Amino acid sequence: MNPPEAADVWVGLSESTLPLDQVLSWVGRPDCGGVVLFSGTARDHSEGRPGVTVLEYEAYEEQVGPRLEALVDEARVRWPDLGRVALLHRVGRVEISESAV
Repeated sequence: MNPPEAADVWVGLSESTLPLDQVLSWVGRPDCGGVVLFSGTARDHSEGRPGVTVLEYEAYEEQVGPRLEALVDEARVRWPDLGRVALLHRVGRVEISESAV
């Protein structure tokens, strides 16, 4: 999973560990004064369900790209000066403490 070379939007699914260091490097730009990163990690419990050991994600892959890009479009309407945006999501098996989003 690599960032786009000539675009300000990076969306996608990955069965591999999300490249958070690469994301941070890619979103930073000299004309933007800040970077915000949210990383949703798999945890060992869910409401009323202790002992979670792994998460399994599935996705209708043909729909994911357009839906994530629509979220970016909405964000750009709301915040016109928004710089680069990366929306990445894991599919498949996600171990506890790994980033899922």
